[in-house]
Parts: sequence; C-alpha cells; structure tokens
Amino acid sequence: MGVNRRMRRRTRWALAALIVAALAFGTGPAAADWDTGQAAFERGDIAAALEAWQPLAEAGDARAQAAIGSLYIHGQGVAVDYAKALRWTRRAAEQGDVTGQFNMGTIYAGGLGVERDYEAAAEWFRRAAERDDAASRFNLGVLYARGLGVPKDDEEAIFLLSTATIIAGDPEANLQEIGAAAENYAYIVMMTMEEPELTRALKRTRAWEKEFLRRYLSRRISPAEPRSGLDPLPYE
Repeated sequence: MGVNRRMRRRTRWALAALIVAALAFGTGPAAADWDTGQAAFERGDIAAALEAWQPLAEAGDARAQAAIGSLYIHGQGVAVDYAKALRWTRRAAEQGDVTGQFNMGTIYAGGLGVERDYEAAAEWFRRAAERDDAASRFNLGVLYARGLGVPKDDEEAIFLLSTATIIAGDPEANLQEIGAAAENYAYIVMMTMEEPELTRALKRTRAWEKEFLRRYLSRRISPAEPRSGLDPLPYE
C-alpha cells in the first residue's frame, strides 16, 4: 500500500528539503536559550543544541519539544529513539505546534516505533493542514487519493493538493519542491476524475485561495511567531 514507487521517491525528496529555520522573536532567557540551541544546530553542534533545548522542553516549550523529537526521529547527534521521539513530538503537537503535528502524522504514516496507522496520520496532518501547512496538505491529499485512513475522495484530494500548491507558491517560503510535487500528483489524480467532480474541487480551491490571501496579507502586516522544528520526515 502507499504511493507508487516513483511518487514515494519524489515525496521523500520534497519533504526532506523542507528545513524550517525556527527563530524566536521574544525576549528573556527562554528566547535566548532557543536562539543558542538554534545557532548550535545550524553549525552542526547537536549536543549543544540539545543542551540548550532540553530545559525549555521540560518546562513545556512546544518549539523545543518538537525540535528534540525531530532529533530522536532522525538520529541527529543522538541515537534514533522512536519512543523518546514520540513522547516529545506528541507533547508539542498537543499544544498546537505545527511541526509537531506534521511529525506525528509522518510517525504514524511511516510506522516509526508505532504500528502504522493511516487514520491517525490523517488526523494529525489535518490539524497542521488547517494551519496552512503545505506539506501536511500534500500528505493528506495523497491519503485521500489513495483511500488510506480516510475514504477515497478524489475531489478532496485535488482540493488539498491544489491548496498545498498555493501555499508553497510564496517565494519567501522556499517550498518550491513541495509545490511541484503537489502539482504533479494532482495531475495524476485528475486523469481519472469526472468533469463535475473536478469542477467542484477547483471551485472550492478558488474560494479557499481568496481567504488564504486575506490571511497571508494579515500575517505580513502583523507576522506571527514562525513555525518551529527541524527536518520534517518523508511521507513514507
């Protein structure tokens, strides 16, 4: 089951390229510790990054929890430990951290230390997708196209893939690979769709795009704290 071999390789490459630079804009010790850890991570000193982030994570900082979870998932500077990865990632995700939610989806989709559960993966991807996360919309669209963990629904798949492409179109987001992969997958799905179904999906996409642009402009005027985390995981 899962996407075909060609799309699996493309998706893995696209999502692996999505490296998020998470910089805090607050003040005080917590912000300083986060910046210290981020700087250490960027220069490849994972031990120093973990030392800076660990106290923050234990104090409930969702960004640090998601970052530590990602380290244990990938085995960056630490041994791969899916139990620790799940514990920290879940804590971040349940606080609404988008990276944590995305990584929870990929943990369940990939069966990383847990039984593979596409239904759980879809739920976590959905939560992040609702926060305009392009990678989560892409993955959720793939699940709908394949009927994995959700009912097979090409209309919903096209809507999610198309909106992922729109989000990835922001030149400052550096998500060109995600946008291209979502667009290519959408073409594959479209080839088997009836025209009324496709028309409905594109109509929903146009309506969504208007609202997204409103939110986008609002964020540009009053930018929120950026998404936190390290390397997202591949779909499978």
